[in-house]
This record gives sequence, structure tokens and C-alpha cells, in this order.
Amino acid sequence: MKPLFQVLGVLLALYVLYALASGRVYAKDRWWGRSFARDAEPGVYWSIIVIYTGLSLALYFVF
Repeated sequence: MKPLFQVLGVLLALYVLYALASGRVYAKDRWWGRSFARDAEPGVYWSIIVIYTGLSLALYFVF
């Protein structure tokens, strides 16, 4: 089961890199999800990036 979580961690890390390059990240917002732009809402954008990075590291190393 550990290799599955490591693959998910790598995929999430790749998504974080994509979000950093594109300047947009998708996250859950209330009942649905939405996209947050780096230029429009920088605080929310960077918070999501930090959370996704931490989750990616936890998936790879802890689980």
C-alpha cells in the first residue's frame, strides 16, 4: 500500500509545480471547488500551495 501513497505524493508534487508555473490552483471552496489565482488572491493561493506541498511530503514519507 505504501507505493500507492508515494505515487499520489509525487503526482500531487507535480500538480504543485504546475500550479506554480501557471499561477492558478484548484481547491475546495464551500460545497464545490474553485480556482484561485496568484495575482487576484495571493494569500489564499500561497496557503493552498503550502498545504498541498505538506500533504505531498506526508503522502510520500509518512504513509
